[in-house]
Formats: sequence, C-alpha cells, structure tokens
Amino acid sequence: MFEDHESLDQVLEGVGHANTPLTGWLEANRKYPNARKLTYHEFPTDWVWQRKEKKWKGRDEGFKIGRIYFVHPASEELYYLRMLLNIVRGSTTFAEIRTVNGIEFATFKEACNALGLLEGDNEWHQALQDASSWAHAPQLRELFVTMSIFCEVSNPTDLWEKNWELLSDVVLYRQRKRSLTNYANMPFPDMSLVQQTSNRMILEEQMFDMATLAEEASNLEAGLNPEQSSVYRQILDNVENRTGGVFFIYGSGGTGKTYLWSTLISRIRSQGGIVIAVASSGIAALLLHCGRTAHSRFSIPINLNENSCCRIS
Repeated sequence: MFEDHESLDQVLEGVGHANTPLTGWLEANRKYPNARKLTYHEFPTDWVWQRKEKKWKGRDEGFKIGRIYFVHPASEELYYLRMLLNIVRGSTTFAEIRTVNGIEFATFKEACNALGLLEGDNEWHQALQDASSWAHAPQLRELFVTMSIFCEVSNPTDLWEKNWELLSDVVLYRQRKRSLTNYANMPFPDMSLVQQTSNRMILEEQMFDMATLAEEASNLEAGLNPEQSSVYRQILDNVENRTGGVFFIYGSGGTGKTYLWSTLISRIRSQGGIVIAVASSGIAALLLHCGRTAHSRFSIPINLNENSCCRIS
C-alpha cells in the first residue's frame, strides 16, 4: 500500500526495500543468539512481527503457532526454499539456508537433495499432504495433474495410490448417491432457491453456508489492521451501496493482501452476494476460497489475436 500524496517515483523507490518477515528472521538470527534455535515457521512461538517497525521482537506473553504460506511445486526454487525453512535453524543469509555440512549449494533444490529431502517422491507426497489441510478435492486433483505433467515425479502411480482418498472424496459421495441430507443437523441449501436458476456458476455461489461464513467473516474482521480495515470498509461500502468501483492494492509478500481478500469474500458471500474470485496465476488462485484463474473462469484464450473473444455466456 502507498499514500495518496506519494509520487510514482517514491512508490517505486520503496518497492523491495522494506524488510519482510523472512528477511527479518535472518536479521534476528544475526543479532540475537537465542533466536537461532528456531526454524522460520517456529519463530512466532517466541517472537512477534512488528508491522510498523518491520522487525521481530521477543514475545512477552501468549502463544502463537506459525505457518508458512503454501507454495505450489511449479514455483520450483520458492517451493524448495519453503521446504528448507521448515528444517534449517539459525541462518543469517540466504546463502546459509542453502548450505549443508559446510558446502554452499547453488540452488535451494540442490540443498534439499543434499539433505535427502528429494529421495524418491517424498517431496510430492508431502506437498499433497500439506495442501490437503486447506484445499478441497478439486483443487488437490488440479495439483496432482500439475505435478504429474510438469514436475519430476518418478512414480505417478505410487503417488496416486497413496493419496487417492484425498483427491476423490467428493466423487465417491456422488457415486454412492450421498449428500448432506443423509446426515443429521448438517446445513443444506434451500432447493426452491436453487431451482430458480440453471447457471452452474450462480448455483455454486448460492450453496455456501451463510451462517458459517458470517462467523468466519467476523473473526477475520477482528484481525484486520487499520490500513486493511480502511480499504475493507471502502470496498464493502461500494458493494453494499451498489456504486461499483475498481480498486488496486499493492503490497509485498506477507503484508496481508490475501487476508484482506479472504475477509471480503467471506463477508459478501455471507450476505448472499456472488463473488467471482479469480487470479492471474494458479498459485495465487489456490490462496482464495474457491478461487480460479481468470483464464479458466472467463475462458480467456491463451493465444490472442484481433478476433479473440472470451467463450463465456
């Protein structure tokens, strides 16, 4: 985010210069010996990230569990960096993160290989397990296909055999003709409303549990910082007043953009609104609840010419 009075040059000058939680972790390891006992994802248990000062401070009270954002395997080096950040301790530079037994490797992947993390297909099994903690079966199936086509999976059959239950739970319920009506006290959409439309996308958007989403939205709203809250309120007011608008929000990784989107998505859907959550890349789309790539959702052609149009009705 940037201030209204800042010029374009001032905005661009600040890009990439601000400390991030990751670079702040490296800096804390340089300054404080007691910080070096923790991996990056363990760090929030004893330290608090100060957003304004852009640095870590020792935690005085309370307890927090850290979580590193999921990274798609197709991101290659970022994916392997994430893998290392769950293991290495006390690193003060990125070079140290990819150093194993005193040998500095050229890439994070080579460092993972030296640690034995890439033996067989362990990394792909772990990636599916990690994603299953938040992704739904359709998203996991897309991830499996991406791995099989674009990643170095040595035994796709074994990967499927050991993880098929995560990928196929919805399919099995449909084949067995089971639904929420077979389970007591489970929310179920009003079929009279569903029958009012034959648009599949609208049907999908109307099948959310609004009460659950309202509670989720309230919890997320409580965690918004002042800047996020200001942007959130402005966008939500435009939606509720039907005035429309185009909003551009810029911020470095880890500054809370996805958190803001998730709060807006939950609140608008809890009010019965329809949210088409799209992103330019599959990796970014996975971070949004029921997110899709813009190319997929709007049928945007990959190869464009002067006669190209979206195949959507």
